[in-house]
Amino acid sequence: MLLSEMFEGAPEIEIQGLCIDSRKAKAGDLFFCLKGLEADGHQFAEKACKAGAAAVVHCDELKQCQGVFYIKVDNVNEELNRICDLFNGHPSQKMTVFGVTGTNGKTTTTSIISDVYNKPCGYMGTIAVRYGSVNKIPNLTTPDALEIHENLKEMTDYGMAGVAMEVSSHGLAMGRVDAVDFDVAIFTNLTYDHLDYHKTMENYFEAKKILFKNMKRDGVAVLNADDISFEALAECVSCRYVSYGVNADADYRAENVKLSPDGSVFDLLHDGNRYAVKTNLVALYNIYNLLGAIAGMHEAGMAIEEMLPRLTKISQIEGRMENIAEGQDFHVIVDYAHTPDGFEKVFQYGQEIARGKKIYAVFGCAGKRDKVKRKVLGQIAGKYCDKVFVTEEDPRDERAEEIAAMIMSGIPEGKAVFIADRYEAIEAAVRTAEPGDCVLILGKGDESYMYYQHGRGPWMGDNEAAKKALKKL
Repeated sequence: MLLSEMFEGAPEIEIQGLCIDSRKAKAGDLFFCLKGLEADGHQFAEKACKAGAAAVVHCDELKQCQGVFYIKVDNVNEELNRICDLFNGHPSQKMTVFGVTGTNGKTTTTSIISDVYNKPCGYMGTIAVRYGSVNKIPNLTTPDALEIHENLKEMTDYGMAGVAMEVSSHGLAMGRVDAVDFDVAIFTNLTYDHLDYHKTMENYFEAKKILFKNMKRDGVAVLNADDISFEALAECVSCRYVSYGVNADADYRAENVKLSPDGSVFDLLHDGNRYAVKTNLVALYNIYNLLGAIAGMHEAGMAIEEMLPRLTKISQIEGRMENIAEGQDFHVIVDYAHTPDGFEKVFQYGQEIARGKKIYAVFGCAGKRDKVKRKVLGQIAGKYCDKVFVTEEDPRDERAEEIAAMIMSGIPEGKAVFIADRYEAIEAAVRTAEPGDCVLILGKGDESYMYYQHGRGPWMGDNEAAKKALKKL
């Protein structure tokens, strides 16, 4: 694409690619001096030019390199979003885009949509970038605008008619999805999380609101009527909205909910009709995720009657309330839960299936993240568990022992043990369990990596670690 097609008054320079990381710059690239949390792209513009960048978009003054065209703008991120969308041929306008945000449930809700929707539908979020036979490991839940639009273009080229995207509060606050054409925006819930970045719950909620404030007029928002956020979101949303819930009088409401360790059944009430829903999903919070997905897909044109047979056997979302069965006579559940609300819900489910037997937990907390949360998670685990195996969990540049000490400060003395190696902690937990007990392995899910001081290292995933430990047992 010509630079003149991107910016009015620019010369007819052929742009081969877009770049925001000078280490990846190539000949003919258009380099954007993006200001991030830890680095300012302006500092690396000269390096990008030496690598062959043909033009640079910037907002601060720069030392200019000969033979490179410079474009000064008021907002680099705004231009990055616009150009990423333009350069890739406006891919999000060619498909039905479901955006899901909220503290918990994003991965499950988007995965349900990707699995059940009646048109080829990709998925982009925490666990993968997935479409057709393609399955890539993501860099972030909501990656930068460059990666988002490249992924969307690849999906449309592959023949995807829809995509279900997890939209994080970081992604919204940093303007990564500003140029994505969302058709359906779904809100799961609002609870404590990410205050290391947002500082206050008010700031955190304001970031979440961005998705709904920016919705196009002919889009639709799907809101949780049972959540504390409902009224505030309903007031700020810029398009039509529908509601879902269990307790409140909602547009999509679940009644007569019956839960079991193997699945759930309920009556779905919508528009004067009653539908009998049977699903292999377990736990009440997953009923909310399912309701949000059903409402989103129905508002996008899929008949509820068409969904019903597909809901009985939704594909296992790896690392999300994943039951690990290797012939043992006790329960082992792997879940990504890492927030206070997520912990409460998982432990309550653990109580239901343990039925008076013992509950054990394995988890840690991320380094360079919310330190206040560590003791809170310990307190919750201490309330429900007979023993807690505290271990490493993305320690980054902090010592796992120090993180563990903060967690264990919230756990009654004698109820917790620190085992640095995560696999050894999981193995110790399953060795401790007796018939009927429940082992909950929390925080990492199926993530196949661990963050250490010098970056991302390999990890087998909690689900694979649990299977290995059980087979050894």
